[in-house]
Amino acid sequence: MNDLDTILTLKLKTKGFRLLSNKIFYTPYSLNIDVASMLKKKKNKTDYFYIVTSDLYQSIGSQLHFSNNIFSISPDTIFFTMKKLYNKKVPVKPRLNINFEQQYNLSDSVKFIPDSVIVSGIKNIIDTIKFVETAPITLTKINSNKYFSLEFAKKYSNYKLKITPFEIKIFIPVQKYTEASVELPVIVGNNTYNYSVKIFPENVKLTYLVSLDKYKNVTPSMFSAVVDLSNTLSSKSKKLKVNIIKYPSFVKIQKIDPEKIEYIILK
Repeated sequence: MNDLDTILTLKLKTKGFRLLSNKIFYTPYSLNIDVASMLKKKKNKTDYFYIVTSDLYQSIGSQLHFSNNIFSISPDTIFFTMKKLYNKKVPVKPRLNINFEQQYNLSDSVKFIPDSVIVSGIKNIIDTIKFVETAPITLTKINSNKYFSLEFAKKYSNYKLKITPFEIKIFIPVQKYTEASVELPVIVGNNTYNYSVKIFPENVKLTYLVSLDKYKNVTPSMFSAVVDLSNTLSSKSKKLKVNIIKYPSFVKIQKIDPEKIEYIILK
C-alpha cells in the first residue's frame, strides 16, 4: 500500500469549553482506523482503491469522543494503491560497538539469533535489500557476558518493510584475559634461490593475551614466526619483518619483539 493522506480536517460542533479542554488541540493526535471493510475498488483499475471519508465518522468520532458532533471531514475521498507483497530471506548485520574493561575481551564470537530474517514489502524495495542492520548500540567497560534483545534500524520503517521477527537476541561471551609470552625461533620463508641466510636475532619474543580458562592449553608448537626473504630482497630492505603465520584462534597477539630482524646473505 502506498502512503495515505496523513492529515484529515474535521469540522464539528460542540460547546466551546469542551473544545478548548480537549487534548487533541494541543498535541499531535493519531487515529487508528481499520479500513479493510471500507475499501472500494476504482473501476478498470487492478490496484487502485479509495475510501470515502464520510464512512469514517463513527470510527473517528468514537476515538475523539465527538461521535455525534462531526459534520464534515476533508478530503472527502482518500485514494491509494495496493501492490503485491514479496518475501525475502536476508542475513542480519548487528551494529555493535563494544569496549571492554582492561584485561577483558571476547571469549568467542558474538552470537545473534536468528542470523537471518524475512523481509516483506513491494518488489522494487525488496530487490534492493541485501541484509538488514540492527539499531546501533555502544557498550562500554564490559567485564561479563551480555545477553539482550535488539531491534532493527528505524530506517526500514520508512521503506514500509515488515521484518519477521521484529528483533534479534544477542549474546556476547566475555572472559577475563591474562598476558603471556613465548620465545619462538624465526623461520626464513620464500628462500627461492636457497641462499644461505644468517638472521639476528634467531628468536623473537611473542606477547599475547589468553583467557584464564585456556591459559594452560597453550604450547609453543601452536605458534610459527616467519620472515619473507623474497619480498625483502625485491624491496632492498635492510631488515626482515617478522610475521606470526600460525597461532591459536583463542589468543590475541599483542607484541612481537623485535618486529624486524637483521640478516646477512652468506656467499
